[in-house]
Amino acid sequence: MTAKQPSLFAVDAPPVQFHGSDYVEQRDGKDLTLQFQAVHNVMSDGQWRTDEQLEAAVRERYPDVPCKSTSIARQRRYQNELDGWHVEHEYIGKRLWKHRLVREE
Repeated sequence: MTAKQPSLFAVDAPPVQFHGSDYVEQRDGKDLTLQFQAVHNVMSDGQWRTDEQLEAAVRERYPDVPCKSTSIARQRRYQNELDGWHVEHEYIGKRLWKHRLVREE
């Protein structure tokens, strides 16, 4: 029996406006939106994760969503647009960081 992939809309991910000199809506919009929703859903549990742990969790829950840790790291640029959520970062050494997403009160 095949496991059912969880919905990307299980948690209300805030809408995000992507931007950047190399961003093209027609080329990048769908994949980045799916990736953002998947990352948001995984991170909405409030657990600390490194980029690599987050990448693995997204790939496990959403195997059809394109995801790599360098893309996830870029999403941190949009943290100010996460209405009602806050991204916390903690340095753990050797140029490694861990992150968690928490609901603002």
